[in-house]
Amino acid sequence: MYLHQLSVDVPIWTSRSSLKKLTPHVPRSPTTAYTITLMTIIGVDVGTVRVGVATADPTVRIPFPVAIWPRAQYEAERNILKLIEERKATLIVVGLPLDEDGNRTDICENIEAFVRRLAKRTPIKIVYIDEAFSSVEASEKLSQASSSAHRVDAAAACLILQRYFDLTP
Repeated sequence: MYLHQLSVDVPIWTSRSSLKKLTPHVPRSPTTAYTITLMTIIGVDVGTVRVGVATADPTVRIPFPVAIWPRAQYEAERNILKLIEERKATLIVVGLPLDEDGNRTDICENIEAFVRRLAKRTPIKIVYIDEAFSSVEASEKLSQASSSAHRVDAAAACLILQRYFDLTP
């Protein structure tokens, strides 16, 4: 598991008298340092031409769109691997479009092939979540916001992550 730890000294504000300006006092004791663990969950919407990507901190659970990368020449896979390294990701959530009855659709094999290639190059866990109609829902939300059409894939990745958060405690 990849975890990035960052130690931060938190200043304690003190004043010698109520009339003087407050000045920071950073204690020199190592016991005052707090450890913050930074980790990221990556949401992926794999399309036939493009891949939309979003990220979220699992403690805050608010997905943010990151990018839309073309699938051609493995560009999306390379960029996702870079993102995993940069953000110290701990999990990838991939949308798998199932039909109304929960059965696999024609594109599922294509998505699973993409994920198999990605899984060979990273040790982090990858999970699937039903993303039926996430692109349609994202397109509707973006059209209401007068946004460009090619942002749909990243917005769909946000919806995939949100569905994952809604289903996990």
